[in-house]
Amino acid sequence: MAVGGGVPPPEAARGAKGISVVITVVIAVVTFVAGLGLGYFIAPTPATGPPRLLLGTNTPFPPFEYYNNTTSGRVLVGFDIELIQTLVTRSGYSYEWRDYTDFTALLLAVGSNGVDIAIGAITLSGTTGAERNASMHFTNSYYTSNQGVLKRASDATNYCAATTTCTADDLNKTGLRIAAQTLTTSEFWVEDNAPAATLALYGSVTQVLQALSSSSADIVVIDKPAADGIAKANSAFKVQGTIFTNELYGFAVPRSPQDDPKGLIPKLNSALAAVKTDGTYDALLKKYFG
Repeated sequence: MAVGGGVPPPEAARGAKGISVVITVVIAVVTFVAGLGLGYFIAPTPATGPPRLLLGTNTPFPPFEYYNNTTSGRVLVGFDIELIQTLVTRSGYSYEWRDYTDFTALLLAVGSNGVDIAIGAITLSGTTGAERNASMHFTNSYYTSNQGVLKRASDATNYCAATTTCTADDLNKTGLRIAAQTLTTSEFWVEDNAPAATLALYGSVTQVLQALSSSSADIVVIDKPAADGIAKANSAFKVQGTIFTNELYGFAVPRSPQDDPKGLIPKLNSALAAVKTDGTYDALLKKYFG
């Protein structure tokens, strides 16, 4: 799999079509609701020591962000999690985490300056990335991904003509029921490329998988690494194939009340370049992707 390191082109998520407009309207609402438990805090750091950043994510999305159960409790882990913690620490900060109830809430939080950094396999490229750039600022890309098709392992139907590749022609079929997470590039790919299919949207990946498990949906369109991670962790699911989209992931910071208000982007980009040079990045790739 390829990995990227460049900023999005000017003409350029998991994504959010029109999200900048939505954010403008609901900033006050999001700020209020977030304080009432839209997400919850985990692993806070002491008040003393380095300045502390609030990091936001949305689980589960293995292998990027998810929980492991240990003898001491649930531990937040994943490629995104370890990578950003390394970048933040090397940049001279401590951190605490907030796990939002769904991906939309995470995007709204960073757009309204509710978190310092949003972490969640967030796509920064393409049309959606360009729209998102109006409300959030991205680091250099740290990963390149595609979409994937997930089905029940018990389902013998071959939804794609090729063994490992799925196309718009394969999925643009009347009667095909597709589930996806709301305001993601998975949603937008289906809307743009498979309008004949019936698309059902859910706020969380957990709800998406429940729809698939209960046969409310025939397949799920989701980021390919997440499809692989889900199938690896749960034998009830199987990856049907890859939809090649070549999306770039980045970490996002607010543009409000000013662009990158804490000046994090240069520090994070410098730390990202360093971990790619010193072997840390490759070690994390091997740990989470094999």
